[in-house]
Amino acid sequence: MAISENPAVIAFLGAAWKSVGSQLLASGVIMLSGHQDLGLRARMGAALGFFMALAVGTSALITAIRADLPYAVAICAVVLCSELVLILRWWLRRTSA
Repeated sequence: MAISENPAVIAFLGAAWKSVGSQLLASGVIMLSGHQDLGLRARMGAALGFFMALAVGTSALITAIRADLPYAVAICAVVLCSELVLILRWWLRRTSA
């Protein structure tokens, strides 16, 4: 039986993708909040926001690994690396200015 013929598998994969997608969306929103805090010179708020964004991104990666979604794992890894680069770039720009 092919995977596409089993409705239970399709429902499970759809639910797993929704979970991963919503966690990545939340991570992006928290990143923007941390960037806004950094612009307001609230460094502790920005640090907390960035930490939370990385935690939610890591949770999305773990969810994708456990649900056995190889494309979602790759997307989560790229998003986490991008978040780290953005955090370092924003933080270093603010501390050097």
